[in-house]
Order: sequence, then C-alpha cells, then structure tokens
Amino acid sequence: MALLTAPEEGEFVWHEVSTRVNRAANDDAQLILPITAEQMAAEQSAPAKKAEPRRPESSAPEDDGQGSLF
Repeated sequence: MALLTAPEEGEFVWHEVSTRVNRAANDDAQLILPITAEQMAAEQSAPAKKAEPRRPESSAPEDDGQGSLF
C-alpha cells in the first residue's frame, strides 16, 4: 500500500473525443484528438447509420465435406 500514490496535480489531463472511438473499424491517430463543440454537436445531430441486412448468397457453395454451423 505504501507504493500506491495518487498522481501529482496536473499530471493527467482529459478532453472529450469523437464518438468514432467506439467503433473498431475506425483506426487512425485523429481518434485521440480533442473534439470541438461544433464537431460534438454535428455528431449528436447526425442520424445513426444502420447496418445493411445480410443477403443470402444466390447459390449454395460447393460441399467440401467440412460441414457448417450456419
């Protein structure tokens, strides 16, 4: 317990980031940059995109003898 100490005043800082950080497909350095109030408002007012439903393949794949769970 003697080794556990709180950080010094000002050692850590925080800032709000884009909601893009919540998606694994987004992988760039801009994710850690601070977000402006205008950008935050634009993200909140933009409608959420829905994923397109999966469409079944038009033809069944050849049977390779491996079996499938799906």
